[in-house]
Amino acid sequence: MPVAEVTTTDLRKTRYQVESKDDIRKTREGYKIETADGDVRRFSEEDVESISVVEE
Repeated sequence: MPVAEVTTTDLRKTRYQVESKDDIRKTREGYKIETADGDVRRFSEEDVESISVVEE
């Protein structure tokens, strides 16, 4: 199952299990990640250094 790894500008890494890479969206406010268990995580564009998807 894919995992979205979010690296913030303060270099903290957080991992979220997702159904597919389509669960990560760029919005006007920043980024939106829908996790496999139904939670929605939002990040401002200024706070995100990078988002990558890896297969676990």
